[in-house]
Amino acid sequence: MINKILNTFSIKFLSAICNLLIAVLVSRYLGKFGKGEQSIVLTTISLILIFVNIAGGATLVFLTPRYNLRKLITLSYIWSLFVALIFYFILSFTKIVNPEFIGHICLLSLIISFAAINANILLGKEKVNTSNFVNLVQPVITLLALFFFFIIVAKIDVMAYINALYMAYLFSFILSIVLLKNAKNKQLIKNDSWKDTLFAMFSLGFYNQISHIISLLNARLSYYLLDKYYGAGQLGIYSNGVSLTEAVWMVSGSMAMVQYAHIVNATDNKTSQQLTAKLTKISLLISLLIMIFMVLLPSEFYSFVFGKEFVNINIIMLFLAPGVILWNFLLLIGHYFSGTGKFYIGVKASSVGLIVTLLLSFWLIPRFGFYGAAVVTSISYIFTSMVVVYYFKKESGLGLYDLIPNVKDIKLYVLSLKNTLIVKNSK
Repeated sequence: MINKILNTFSIKFLSAICNLLIAVLVSRYLGKFGKGEQSIVLTTISLILIFVNIAGGATLVFLTPRYNLRKLITLSYIWSLFVALIFYFILSFTKIVNPEFIGHICLLSLIISFAAINANILLGKEKVNTSNFVNLVQPVITLLALFFFFIIVAKIDVMAYINALYMAYLFSFILSIVLLKNAKNKQLIKNDSWKDTLFAMFSLGFYNQISHIISLLNARLSYYLLDKYYGAGQLGIYSNGVSLTEAVWMVSGSMAMVQYAHIVNATDNKTSQQLTAKLTKISLLISLLIMIFMVLLPSEFYSFVFGKEFVNINIIMLFLAPGVILWNFLLLIGHYFSGTGKFYIGVKASSVGLIVTLLLSFWLIPRFGFYGAAVVTSISYIFTSMVVVYYFKKESGLGLYDLIPNVKDIKLYVLSLKNTLIVKNSK
């Protein structure tokens, strides 16, 4: 399992580097206003994908060992197309994004969703490395395409970024089809009808995605409010601070990906609970160390990297830090509950966070701009995380103390990592 986690972390680290370089290119060539427009485009795509994933998201990982692959994929594709069409009309009517980008946003969402469906199927078959590879090519090709558009042909606008996304996700989709082609299905539920499969997808996916929808509102409502009250410029600065801060989640995300694939195929909840506690401890420790380093870097460093318009990013990160670090609880414990089919717990936790977001956003963001947005997001993350800790303690008997690393834990994990690296180097 450690090898899978290290492999996943390596992939996520490379993806994070690519995404950082993408942010640097967009910031330097399009400025803070262009970065703000890009953030709205990407956030809106994420919003559409949340609804797409009601029937084609992480629940596919849970359902893959249990249901017929052809039925899962077909129904997921049809649902993706339906959601993309619905959102085309919603966005056209509400005009919350530039009308010029609406068609592209919906089409990109459809392509991305197809690739994600295939990647989730691969993950459900515990083909973690293969799924990781599909996800890695997306930022790599986006970065290369942006370099081509911005530097080689000097096409410097938001459409260049959108065209780069087309190239990246079309390639990712085609690759995922090739990798999935020879996948075999060890179906636990025999004689499942189309109706049974559809019901399972929506009954589980609804709870899981309601949680993600609410979580996205917790994290990204501030984007639309900043854009409304302060314009794309301040949003562009804030979005870079958020992206950098949330990069620490690649640690817990790597662990959660392997953890989830393991739990959905496991039968012993007690072992899964102990695994979740162990991973949470080390994730908290590593995330804290990374965050301290990032916050201590001076604002001038980030202005040098992204451009002179991008100021006070480290202060934004400081306000975000407490919530982002504690969000590790939700990422790992939340995946435990998802892996055991208890998706409703994520809904409850995210709902508490959304209440906090709604109570504070319309008060703090208009008054304090991106600082207010960072404080609201951090507080919301803290409340959400504490709810899942409460339910985890209730089910497993493991409390907050059991989820925080101590000196003994640190020594154990360091020794385990050293042994793994020694074995790897000796081969």
